[in-house]
Amino acid sequence: MRQPTDQELWYTYPGMIALVTARHEGKQNMMASGWHTYIGSSPGIYGISVGKGTYTYSLIEQSGVFGVHFLPARYSEIIQAVGTYSGRDMDKFKEFNIEYEQGLKADIPILKEAYFAYECRTLDITTYGDQEWIVGEVLQRYREDKYFLENGLPDLTKLEIPLHLGRSTYRTLNNLSPEMNHPLS
Repeated sequence: MRQPTDQELWYTYPGMIALVTARHEGKQNMMASGWHTYIGSSPGIYGISVGKGTYTYSLIEQSGVFGVHFLPARYSEIIQAVGTYSGRDMDKFKEFNIEYEQGLKADIPILKEAYFAYECRTLDITTYGDQEWIVGEVLQRYREDKYFLENGLPDLTKLEIPLHLGRSTYRTLNNLSPEMNHPLS
C-alpha cells in the first residue's frame, strides 16, 4: 500500500533524455538533460533544466543559444557518458566520437545522429532550487523524416527510442512495446 513519506524522493522517470549542446568563443560542450519540455508554439518555445555550475550552463549563459537533440536507443551508452563526465575535463565530441554539423541559425553543434533536434535562442533563465530553467525560442528544427509516420508519430518499426529509468538504466521503446490507442468520441 502507498504510504506518506518525508524523504526527499523524486519520480519523473522513465523519460526521454535530451542532449543539450552549446558553444561560446570556440569552446563547446554537450550534456544530458532528463528535465526538458516543449512549452509553447507561435513561436515555438522549449525549456531545459541545467545545473548552474555546469560547463554547459556557462556556455549557454555567455552565448545565448543552445541545441536540444534526441538520439536513437543504440546511443544510450553515449547519452549516459555525456551526462556523466564534465566538458571541463574532456572534449566529449572527440572522446566519444560524436559527429556534428554547424547550426543553421545559431552558433551551436547539431549532432548528426539526432533523429530530431532544435536550435534555440535563450529568452529567459530562472533559478529553481539547484537548477536553472532555461527557456529558448526555437529558431530551427531538424527531423529525420524516415523515422516518422505521416501523422507525425514516431515509426517504431524504424526507430527505437531510449527511455531512461534512472540510475544509469535504460529501456527501449520500439515496435515490440504494446500500443494502447484510446480515441474518445
